[in-house]
Order: sequence, then C-alpha cells, then structure tokens
Amino acid sequence: MTKPNWNTIRDLFPAAKEFVYLATAGAPPISIPASRAGIRYYEEMASQGDLPWDRWLAEVETVRGKTANFIGANPEEIAFTFSASHGMNLVAQMFGTKGEILTLADEFPSSTLPWLQQRSTMRFIESDPAGLLPMRKIERAISPETRVIVTSSVQYGTGFYQDLIALGQLCHDRHILLAVDASQSIGAIPLNVHDARIDALVFSGYKWTMAGYGIAVIYLAKQHIQSDRFPIAGWLSSRQPELLINNELDLKNTAAAFEVGCPNFAGIFSLGAALDLLVKIGPSHIEARIHELTDYLHDALHNRNFEIASPSDRCDRAGITIVVVQTPEEVVKALTQRNILTAARGRGVRVSLHIFNTFEDVDRFVEALEEIEKPEVAR
Repeated sequence: MTKPNWNTIRDLFPAAKEFVYLATAGAPPISIPASRAGIRYYEEMASQGDLPWDRWLAEVETVRGKTANFIGANPEEIAFTFSASHGMNLVAQMFGTKGEILTLADEFPSSTLPWLQQRSTMRFIESDPAGLLPMRKIERAISPETRVIVTSSVQYGTGFYQDLIALGQLCHDRHILLAVDASQSIGAIPLNVHDARIDALVFSGYKWTMAGYGIAVIYLAKQHIQSDRFPIAGWLSSRQPELLINNELDLKNTAAAFEVGCPNFAGIFSLGAALDLLVKIGPSHIEARIHELTDYLHDALHNRNFEIASPSDRCDRAGITIVVVQTPEEVVKALTQRNILTAARGRGVRVSLHIFNTFEDVDRFVEALEEIEKPEVAR
C-alpha cells in the first residue's frame, strides 16, 4: 500500500487548519467526506421526503458490511445505535444478571455504570502508578465467581492499551465472557474481534473513527445472538418489519434486532464515509503515524523535563498522553486561548494525536505549555 500523504489527509479536516487539535480522545473534527455523507441524507430528505427509504436501508446494510470488515466481524454480528453507553447497557442487560463482573478501576463510567444498574456484583482492579495493568494481575484477580471481564481497549485517563488478544485468550481458557468498550482505539489501532475472542464490543463513532456524534456500533459474537435473549424489541427488530405484526415476537436472528426503530441515516452514512477514508489510508499506516507523532511528543516533553503519566512503550499505549501539570483545568484553559485544544484528565493535560496532526502541532503545544507551566514546576 502506498505511503499516505499526510498533508493531503490533513486538508480533509478544516478544523485542523484553525486549531492545534489535540483532543481526539474527547471528540475530533470530522472529515469533509464524512460531513458530506451526512449532509447528502438531509438534502435528499428535504427534496424528496422519504421516497429514497429503500435505498437508504440498502446503504445501511452496505455500511454494516464495511463496519464488520473493519473490525474483523460478520455483518450479522453488527448493530448500530446512538452511543457506546447505550450499547454497553444492552450488553450488560444480556450478560450481567449472574456472577461477578471484573473490571478496571480506571474505566470510564460508561463501561461500569450499566453493570451496576443491573445490580451486578462488580470488582475493580487497580492499575500500577504508571497506569499499567499487567495480564498476570488480571489473572490473579479472577475468582471462581467471575463471569464477565469488562474493559476499555484504551483507558481514557492514562492511555494504557489493553492487549485484547492475550486477554481474550485468558477469558476463553477460563470460560469468562469478554466485553470491550473500544471507543478509544477503533480507528487508531487495528483490531480483529474474532482473533481476540471478544464476546461483545461497543464503540462510539465520534472518537477515533471521526464520524461525528449520534452513531455507535455494537458487535455481538454470533454464538450469543439468540432472539429470545434480546432485552429490547421494536418494529424494526422483527424478521419481516414490513408486515407490522404487533401480537407476536418473530425477531431477527442477527445483532440488528437491537435496532428497534428508524435508523440514524445521517450518522450511519457519515460512519461509512469515515471508514472508507480510514481503509483508504490503511489501518497499519494510521497506527504507525500515531506512534510516530506520540514518540515525537514524548521526546519533546522529556527534553523539557515534563513528567508523563502515561505508558511509554508502544505496546502499552495508543494515541493518548497525560502530561503532568500543577493545575490541569487552568492550563487547558490557557492552551485553548492559544487555539490549542486539549483536555484536563487526572494529574494533567491529556493530549491525543491522530492522522490530521503534524509535528508542527506538537511543537506549538510543547512551546505553549512551556510558557504556561515551567517544567521544573510541573515536576
């Protein structure tokens, strides 16, 4: 595959020209193609009403196939929803009624609250001071009552990347279900859900896939797709929705049964265009570029004596770096006034780098940070 022209790719993201946009872990800008895909739907509905309904439904299935291919799944294992939080709630309703749920103390609330809402028994594993969680520590934490392990692929507050292949094998060997929130990695790090033996996975479209708000994906492994186990249903959950049968259940035997009502066409179409761009660039190129930019960032910070509260080894990290400062909220505000967009998380400033970023972006950030917060104070 031809090496990407990163300047040409950057041109597809107008916001990257207006800001030093280092906040993908929160929400990045979307590309011009993704924007146009959503706009096209609204323009068609404005000019034709729902006359293109059948064509829109067919396009949804096309995007379902693209999504499945992107994560190594089958189309019947993919469902669309409006947020990863909603997706994890559905997974928790299916898996969380019996046994103990093992999870990480660093998890984002959307990974844990759905299980607590199901009154599941939960146990939290603490990471080490560097944010790392060795596989042996997870293995030691497993008890005879453990039924599900819930984890993010990348921790939002530390940048720690979970080895899902190793964790999936561990869960398989112990007959434990694995549920993953991959919102902080899909679009940044290649993943094959079948190779990782993941039972259920959710991810938001508005983060590293850069598809905008209001669209998310649920992956449910084929062996768990049983129509009598689905916790919700609606007219589009039916095997033949056009018959409008209201007095008996005949649900689809695919993950699409989660899609109980009319699709978010604009969000799904934007996701399709966003995935097209990622595939065209090449997932391996994207991962290498993020590592290259992050290496450059870490070197620049170390040279100025800033402390990094994130993993340093590539095998343990993705695109998120936490830079320790005295007053994170104030520093982030000062950076924003310079058109440098970051976030305050934990002990410092969270920087997240993606394909529209450049080495010059990193330089501007580090120079501004040095002006705002002297390294010797940061330490």
